[in-house]
Amino acid sequence: MKKKKWIKLNLKNKFTILTKKKKLRSRSWFKIYEIQKKIKLIKKNDNVIDLGSSPGSWSKFIRKKIGINGKIFSCDIITMKKIKNVIFIKGDICKKKTKKKIINITKNDKINLITSDISPNISGIKEIDYPKFKNIINHIINLCKKKLINKGNLLIKIFLGKNFSYILKKIKNMFKHIKIYKPQSSYTFSKETYIIALNYNKINY
Repeated sequence: MKKKKWIKLNLKNKFTILTKKKKLRSRSWFKIYEIQKKIKLIKKNDNVIDLGSSPGSWSKFIRKKIGINGKIFSCDIITMKKIKNVIFIKGDICKKKTKKKIINITKNDKINLITSDISPNISGIKEIDYPKFKNIINHIINLCKKKLINKGNLLIKIFLGKNFSYILKKIKNMFKHIKIYKPQSSYTFSKETYIIALNYNKINY
């Protein structure tokens, strides 16, 4: 889709309008809101790692749901405006030093849920974009193996296309229940969708 056409559609989108009206950080707030309403994924006292967190809509929503005894560790390559009681780590999840930093900061915490709303920079060239996103997914899966507790959960954005079956199979091998969900607040023309993976089977790893 051409940039001008996308901007025009975005400005008229009801969720974009509501984002401004409610003074939210981004329209992605509605996606996590819809998912939570459907699945009740985020629970009180949960410890959560939120990847691709900037500008912070998901982190702010999660922070409210987990309550004062829960913890949230947010990570993005883009600086995120401070949110009270949210620990922010600036870095790329695909870099060893970032992953090491997350593991060190969360070393005394049991992680119940990992969320990812990461969208890589899209070139429009499949031969470049698909391997790039596949690499991101592999790093997130690796973090699950290192930090997610047994019976923990994962919420991850994916894009329908060449790597979908590969990603789905890999996640299915790790979790007991899998749900595919495309929120109404996601653009209909977008290939993005979400995998909600429940009950991580840590015994296999």
